[in-house]
Amino acid sequence: MHTLNGTSRLLGTIALAITVGVAAACKQPDASASSVRGSAAATAVAPSSAALPVSSARPPMRRAPGDTLTDSALVARADAGRLMGRDSGAIWMIVISDFQCPYCKMWHDSTSAAVKREYVDDGRVRMAYLNLPLPQHPHARVEAEAGLCAAAQGKFWPYAEGLFREQQKVARLADVKPLLDSLARAGSLDMAEFARCRRSNAIKSLVESDIQQATRTGVRSTPSFLIGDFLLEGASPLATFRRAIDTALVVARNKTRGKR
Repeated sequence: MHTLNGTSRLLGTIALAITVGVAAACKQPDASASSVRGSAAATAVAPSSAALPVSSARPPMRRAPGDTLTDSALVARADAGRLMGRDSGAIWMIVISDFQCPYCKMWHDSTSAAVKREYVDDGRVRMAYLNLPLPQHPHARVEAEAGLCAAAQGKFWPYAEGLFREQQKVARLADVKPLLDSLARAGSLDMAEFARCRRSNAIKSLVESDIQQATRTGVRSTPSFLIGDFLLEGASPLATFRRAIDTALVVARNKTRGKR
């Protein structure tokens, strides 16, 4: 099974590139505002020094002390449920996102469908979603947990669609849980299983693992994207993503030829 948080972690092998520009993004509160140069301008990307492992079987996830087999099975389903694309994809594109970040919604609404249609559906790219709920967004972590519980039932992507659609409403709510349940019912999720999952410490730990992985790689803003050997930060336009993905595919193809 391909998973995002397996023992051989996707992000743990990457020496992140230094971007020379950052497009519109939600920043960590302690991040330097001086690193943001431009609003929605195209972001230049640079190669990293280590390749992302692609289309290779990774070992099963290790269970933390005290985890039950049920916890492990739940985490495995949730982890696998936020992946998209064929196993034969040449590169990974990891979307590092926050459901309350307006720039994440901007990218989702304007660009994600085209990327999926042009690169994921034809089998060249595999996509994964990594949660980085920022502390200034009070409901983002709970939304991330709910998204993973939808993923455990094989419905992460339509549930994520709903979370972004309702982003403005979420910002006005003191308690987001009724809305999360409403989206689950609208998506025909098993509500008893959804409730059990949301109470699970294993899912909370999975979100924390996402945060730690993103933080260890130096990602401090959302949305950020790991595209093959490249880092792209911010809600850049589709043309920028096409350039980054096409370049990453060429790099991956050349590496494959070099191994023959």
